[in-house]
Amino acid sequence: MSNQSNYTAEEWKTITNAPILAGLLVSVSDLSGPIGMLKEAVSVIKSVTETAGSTSQELIKSVAESIKSSGGKPEITDLPKDRTALGAALIDRIKLAVGVVARKSPQEADEYKRWILSLARKTAEASKEGGFLGIGGTLVSDEESSALNTLANELGMSARSA
Repeated sequence: MSNQSNYTAEEWKTITNAPILAGLLVSVSDLSGPIGMLKEAVSVIKSVTETAGSTSQELIKSVAESIKSSGGKPEITDLPKDRTALGAALIDRIKLAVGVVARKSPQEADEYKRWILSLARKTAEASKEGGFLGIGGTLVSDEESSALNTLANELGMSARSA
């Protein structure tokens, strides 16, 4: 089992950013207006915070505590403005984080990937897409579903693994 002391500062930043980036990936895949985006942002932070108290997996607990103590603000720079390029950049950074965990603590990599994917799914389910004033719409839009499937495929998992 690993925790922050097993990683360099840069590696730790990479793996603590990934959960928030997974939520951002879903949010930017289908911009759902300011209220929807706020619900999605709150959802990923709430899910991370809940994980800190409910998991027995040391790495995930340490990452969740670190995110919780930082207020959920990832340290990210140099992201493209174009939504398609942004989605690809977010996935690349998430994959980089998974690679760090896989190298340093291979026994925790699958659980870390499942956690990242579950946070993305919870973000997608946080706000209905479409409809009017909360009436109608769908829980997970086609674009969000596509982002979840792409993330899962890139992580070598099924979107249903979350």
